[in-house]
Amino acid sequence: MGGVRTGGCLVALLLMSCGSDGASRSGPALELRPDVQTCLPDVSAGMPALLSDTGCFADLKTLEPGPDLIPYEVNSALWTDGAFKPRYMVVPSPEQIAIQDDGSWVFPNGSVLIKVFGFEFDVGDPQSRRAVETRFMVRNGAAWEYFTYQWNDEGTEGELLEARKTVEYTIQDRGEAKNLEYQFPEYDDCVTCHGPAINDVLGPKTSQINRDRNYDGLVANQLFAMAEIDLLEPDAADEIDPKAEPRMANPKMGEGTLDERARAYLDANCSHCHRPNGYASSGDHGLDFRYELPLEDTGMCDAMKYFPEWAGLPRIAPGNPEGSGILQRFLVENELRMPSTGASTIDPFGAELLRDWIAQMNACP
Repeated sequence: MGGVRTGGCLVALLLMSCGSDGASRSGPALELRPDVQTCLPDVSAGMPALLSDTGCFADLKTLEPGPDLIPYEVNSALWTDGAFKPRYMVVPSPEQIAIQDDGSWVFPNGSVLIKVFGFEFDVGDPQSRRAVETRFMVRNGAAWEYFTYQWNDEGTEGELLEARKTVEYTIQDRGEAKNLEYQFPEYDDCVTCHGPAINDVLGPKTSQINRDRNYDGLVANQLFAMAEIDLLEPDAADEIDPKAEPRMANPKMGEGTLDERARAYLDANCSHCHRPNGYASSGDHGLDFRYELPLEDTGMCDAMKYFPEWAGLPRIAPGNPEGSGILQRFLVENELRMPSTGASTIDPFGAELLRDWIAQMNACP
């Protein structure tokens, strides 16, 4: 994507909807960035000890974001023990995000990416919903710095952590108590996934952001909404057409073919490490889970490597999910389970999706 031009009628048409009161609304879907932004922490002085002192949230109890925070959603999300995960970005005004030819995004100095993690502690009861963690990525010069806050049990405040931590949470799921060994990361954990091969950011890339979002009753494509507030680097010669831009399938919404949904799931959960120059580089491991690659170029049709218990097992055995190494890595009950960080439980949705995908395969290229 070279850039966007926001004055065209196509933009106007796609930024019109009805508000919650039924009245007609038109864009922009997002408010312009404030003249004075308070959620731009000076990490050279250290992050505040309390989440409430970051200036990022208007109300912690209700998770109401402050005016600087630009919400966004992704098409295919990383599994984190079933947590809900509101996502936000803050970009210093009037700076803009640069979009590379491969669809990856490069944020200017001072930008902030924020993700809240939380659970319904009694599944099906919205009143039991509360946050447990808020993570920050802050662009400081040429590098990102990482910080995490642990929320108290009352859901009213978060405290900055200085080291890796594991906390056991109990979720009541239809009368059954399920224990989660929830992992709060430290720097070394963060850079396992956030590396230079992806410009250090995971979710914010064109194929993930290219989707509709409900902005308080106004449904708009996120790329358009961000372009309307001059968040993306402009190119006066182009007008963005979401249909012409990369778009990843949304597995949870049942978008795309079964193959596209499974590949999107693997991209979100695996490709940040399994790609050229990633943490588990495809040059070393022979695996590249990027969504845009043809299956024959991913290495998923080859035999397993490095694990004696799966020696000789094909990564994908067409028509045979239980005989496929990739599925077994998602199901194993030990430290070899994928994703390797950020989760302590098997993802039942993802496992079933991969099982169905492999079961319908006739051949692996």
